[in-house]
Amino acid sequence: MIKYIITGLTILSLTACSLDIKNEQEITGDNVINTTQKAMSVLAQAYRTLPIDTKTFTVLSEDLQPTYLIEYNSDDKLYYNWEERTLKVQAQSLWDSYYNTIAHLNVIINTEQNIQDKGNDWNYVKGNALALKAFSYFELLQLYSPRYTPGSLGVLKKDNLNIENNKRLSQIESIEYINSMLTQAIELTKNYQSQQVYFITLNTMLQLEAKIALYTKQYDKSEALAKAILSKASPLPTSKEEYSAIWTNKNNTPTNQIYWAYDFNKNPNNYLVDSGANGDIMQINFLNKYTESDIRHSVSQIFYEMKGQGGANQPRALLGKYKTNYADKEQRKIVLARNTETHFILIESLVEQNKLKEATERLNEFLTSVQSDLINENQTQQSLRLIFRAEKQKEFIGEHINFFDLKRWNTSITRYLPDSNKKLSTVESSDYRWTWPIPNSEIRYNTNITQNEGWQTVE
Repeated sequence: MIKYIITGLTILSLTACSLDIKNEQEITGDNVINTTQKAMSVLAQAYRTLPIDTKTFTVLSEDLQPTYLIEYNSDDKLYYNWEERTLKVQAQSLWDSYYNTIAHLNVIINTEQNIQDKGNDWNYVKGNALALKAFSYFELLQLYSPRYTPGSLGVLKKDNLNIENNKRLSQIESIEYINSMLTQAIELTKNYQSQQVYFITLNTMLQLEAKIALYTKQYDKSEALAKAILSKASPLPTSKEEYSAIWTNKNNTPTNQIYWAYDFNKNPNNYLVDSGANGDIMQINFLNKYTESDIRHSVSQIFYEMKGQGGANQPRALLGKYKTNYADKEQRKIVLARNTETHFILIESLVEQNKLKEATERLNEFLTSVQSDLINENQTQQSLRLIFRAEKQKEFIGEHINFFDLKRWNTSITRYLPDSNKKLSTVESSDYRWTWPIPNSEIRYNTNITQNEGWQTVE
């Protein structure tokens, strides 16, 4: 596990406000990164700095809706309601964390000339550093830039070990930059035989390529990339035991279903638990229903007696997966990339190319695997698109990707009143809050950066 890898190199004295690290030529003595083992230490630290938490995006999506307990958790209530100041705080935190991760990775990439024991292990470390850097920039692009428009502003590129005051790349330039790192990473790691699931694996890199093609609406490319992965992949899980094993897996070797799992060191659903232990502050959205025959019925959700309207106890469908029952507090890894998502990338690519017969067959293949009701053939493109999107949101409930899909699909979402299916408000697809603000600390020190549209008037 990551926590057992050597960490804490003194050259990585980073703060939330500064990414200024000593140039490698200025580092002397034992702190010189001149071996693969030392580079691996920095890579491990980069992963620790990565801001991965299931709460961050799940609460903003349509996966869950609030119970009455959210009234006693004001910060969560504000975040669920997309309150501007709360989003600004989150945007600052994630920006700092992603760029701290990138700073660690730049140390590895820029120190290559010092490495004395280059070989397969070094290629793996360098390749993984490039892949994680590509992943981080793709996250930044999705969060801090508008929906994909080639000429619009994209990421702020930082490759050096000192402070850079660059202009933002365009979105098409950002994609080219990200893909160039992925291409190098795949070449460096494709023959490495000892990959570990707590680092980005080869299948994760290949899947990320397909996701980027989907993001840029290159549907023929994402189809080809997804089919190439699936041609060597295992079948989908078809039993409750197989499906449950995805979330309770403790092995560090990639499995047939898990490409990458982040070592979280606590139960990822813990953020939902009310401090008074009266239940969860949020429950599964009433639109995300599983039939009793569905293998996800007792895995993706758990049932727990909680107070309802009028004070009487009633069973609530709470987020499961990492939590096998309400008292389960066992540490879990967060699954960030898995086999099933590749199937959904392929299906969406087919739908958007109007290859409806094959898309329907693929979607029914998935529905058969989870023992859910099949859909009728002869769907229109729009009806199949809506069915597919609803099924994807239900399958990936509580995971890392639903929020990004909602933004990419240019959809409006509903906020609900506590303990009610009544609408509180709507976050329209045109709402400026879908594109997060550039932190004031970055704008203050970089004269080449301007604030994203809509955020100028927010203090």
